Amino acid sequence: MSYKVIGDSIVEKETDLVVYKTSVIEEAMRLCRSLNLGAGFNGFTPSFFCLEYPVLDTKKPSTE
Repeated sequence: MSYKVIGDSIVEKETDLVVYKTSVIEEAMRLCRSLNLGAGFNGFTPSFFCLEYPVLDTKKPSTE
């Protein structure tokens, strides 16, 4: 599974689930790199794990 940083969120690329939010971009970049190198779940992140965050619509342009 791979992840990307969008704004202040780390998003699972295939499901668009927001798995983490932070106001410190460096923290998001470090964690995203760690997740992409194998930390986290083996496969898709269970949706219950992300209930606090809404799913991002990555198909529409950002207003940030």
